[in-house]
Amino acid sequence: MTDPATVDWSAYVESTAAAIGLAIDPAFRDGVVANLERIAQVAQVVNAIELGDADEAAGVYRP
Repeated sequence: MTDPATVDWSAYVESTAAAIGLAIDPAFRDGVVANLERIAQVAQVVNAIELGDADEAAGVYRP
């Protein structure tokens, strides 16, 4: 996985928005970039959890 700290999230937002034809209001652009940075950091923590061969997704979640 790419290290989130090395990604130019601003450039990613620009190129991805252009690729899918999404206009991002300049007033919200910094927030979009900040949220992508946070999401990538959280994903890195989740992806670091090692699962065993017997680990499976729960069919029903019960807290």
